[in-house]
Amino acid sequence: MTKPVSRDRRSAPSSPPTDGSAGPVTGVPFAGGLAPPPGGRDLLSSSALSRLTTAADVLERDMAVLRLQEAVRALEGGDLAGAERTAMAVVQADHDNPFAWKIVGVARERAGDFMTALQCYEQVVRIGGPVAEEIQADLGRVAFHSGLFVDAEALYRAHLEKFPDDIATANNLANALRDQMRYDDAIAYLSDLLKTHPGEAQLWNTLGTLMVARGDADRAMIFFEEAIRLVPTFGKAIYNLANLQLMTGDLARATQGLRRALALAGEPTEEAMMRLALSQALLAAGDLAEGWEAYEARRDPHFANAPVFVADVPEWRTGDPLAGRRLLLFGEQGLGDEVLFASVIPDLITAIGPEGRLFIAVEPRLVPLFQRSFPAAVVGPHVTGLSGHSILRSAEFLVAHHGEIDGWLSMGALLRPFRSRLEDFAEAAAFLVPDPARVAHWTRVLAELGPEPKVGVLWKSLKIDPARSRHFSSFGQWAPVLNLPGVVFVNLQYGDTAAEQAEAAEQGLRLWTPPGLDLKDDLDDLAALTRALDLVVGPANATSNIAAACGVPVILVSMPGAWPQLGTDHWPFYADVRVIVAERLGQWEGAISALADEITARFHLPTAAGPPV
Repeated sequence: MTKPVSRDRRSAPSSPPTDGSAGPVTGVPFAGGLAPPPGGRDLLSSSALSRLTTAADVLERDMAVLRLQEAVRALEGGDLAGAERTAMAVVQADHDNPFAWKIVGVARERAGDFMTALQCYEQVVRIGGPVAEEIQADLGRVAFHSGLFVDAEALYRAHLEKFPDDIATANNLANALRDQMRYDDAIAYLSDLLKTHPGEAQLWNTLGTLMVARGDADRAMIFFEEAIRLVPTFGKAIYNLANLQLMTGDLARATQGLRRALALAGEPTEEAMMRLALSQALLAAGDLAEGWEAYEARRDPHFANAPVFVADVPEWRTGDPLAGRRLLLFGEQGLGDEVLFASVIPDLITAIGPEGRLFIAVEPRLVPLFQRSFPAAVVGPHVTGLSGHSILRSAEFLVAHHGEIDGWLSMGALLRPFRSRLEDFAEAAAFLVPDPARVAHWTRVLAELGPEPKVGVLWKSLKIDPARSRHFSSFGQWAPVLNLPGVVFVNLQYGDTAAEQAEAAEQGLRLWTPPGLDLKDDLDDLAALTRALDLVVGPANATSNIAAACGVPVILVSMPGAWPQLGTDHWPFYADVRVIVAERLGQWEGAISALADEITARFHLPTAAGPPV
C-alpha cells in the first residue's frame, strides 16, 4: 500500500512527534507571539523592498512592477494563492527577480509551508541585492518553525545587528529564547524592549506566553489583557487569554474567547490551532456534538503533527456502512492517544460483524498488546516518516494483504459515530489484555516486597517543552505522596530518572524500580506490571493510559480543562479513572496533597493523628 491519498500537504509541519504521550490529548500550544511574515503593507514598508520598488517604478511600463504590486495587494487581502500565482508569473519571466521570490516565500510561509518558503528565501540569497539584506529574519522564522531554536536565535541576532529597530524580529528572538526554555533571558530581553516600546502589543503577548511557561497564570492574564487593550483585534492574544482561561477551568469564557479569536485568525495555521482549542473547550464542558465536529481540526493539514495516511484504498467517512467491511484502522497522534481512542475498537469490531475484517496499524511498541487484545484483527506497526515537509504514516505490513481491504480510517474518526453522547460511555470496560504469564510473574515479584499495597507512580512526560511543561509537576512536589507510610511505591516513569531516584534516596523515600524492564519500550511487559498493581497515580501520559486500558484503577493529577473528562469528574473512556484537578496553572501542591489523602483513605493507611483510617 504505497500510493498516498490525494491531499495537499504543502503546509505540513516539519517533523513528527517523538514522544509517545505527545498529541492533542495534552492540549494545544499557546500562540507564542511569533511575528508573522510580512503582509501587504508590511512587505512594502520593508526598507529593502521599498528601495527595490522605488527603483522599479522608474520603469513605468514594466509589467513586472504592476504584477508585483498586485501580488502585494493580494497578500494584504489574505489571498495567499493569488499572491503566489501572480508573483510566480513574474518569476517565470524573470527568474532572478528577488522581490517576486520574496513574495512567493512569504505566501508559502503564511500558509505553513516552511520547506517551500525556505527554498524561495534561498533564491533571494542567491540573487543578492537589497532584498537579501533582510533575509536573515525570514530564515530565522523558518528555522523557528522547524524547531531549530538555536539557529533561529543566531539568525535573528544577525539581522538585528543590521536593523536594531526591527521590533517584529526582536519579538521573535524572545520566542526563540523561550522555546530554548531560557525563560529568564527572554523575560529580561522583553522587559528592556518594553521600556522603550510600551505600546507594542506583540511584546506583551509574548511576555504572557513566558509567564504561562513559568506557571504564573495571574501575570500571564495581565499581559494578554494589555496586548488586547492595545490592539482589540489581536487574534493571537485573544486566543492565548482564552486558552489560559481553559486551563484555569473557566470554560464559558474560554469558549467565548476562542470563538472570537477564530473569527480573527489571519493564517491557516492559526485557524487550525484555534479550532482545535475550541474543540477541547467544548469537549471539556461536555458538548460532544459540536466538540467532535470541531475536533476534526486535528486532521487539518495546517495543524502541527497532522500526518498524511498513506493507503491505496479510499478513506471511510462517517455515515458510510460498516457491516461486512474490511477496514484498515490507523492509530493517530501520540501513543497515549492511540490507547485512549482504542477504547472504541470493540464497538467497531461489533459493527463490522463476522463477515467483515479489521486491520489495525499502531505504534510498533503496542503491536503485541493490541494483537492479544483484539485477536480477530490483524495488527501490525504503522511507520511514520518525513517526505520533504510532509509527515506520512503508512502500514507496510499490509503488503501481504493487498486487495483484502475496502477502506481506511483513523482511530479518532470513531469518536463521532460511537461516542456522540455521554451515555455512550456508560459501559466503559478494560479493553487491553496483558500477557497472563507476565501478570503472574509481576504479582509474585511484588508480593516479595511485602504485604503493603503496591502503587505505581509517574510524574512527567519524556518530551518537556514550553508547550507541555505546564502539564507536569516537578518530582520534588511528590514528597507528600511518596512519604506515605504503609505503601510500596513502584516507579513507572520512563526515560532518564537517575536524578529523581537519587533525590528520592537522599530524602529517604521508597521508590522501587522494577528490575530488567524497559519502561519506555517494552510496553507489553509494562502493561502486565501495571495489571499486578493495586493503583497507578500520576499525570496523563502513555503509561497511565495503558494502565487504565488494562482495567487498573488510576488517579490522574491534571490541570483544569482537560478535554477527556468530557464535563465529568473522571475520564469516561475508561472503567476506573478518577481525576484530581490542580487549582491553578503551576500550582500542584493542593492536588498532590489531595492525592495523598485519597491514597490514605483508599488503603486505610495510618495518619499522623492516629491509627489507620
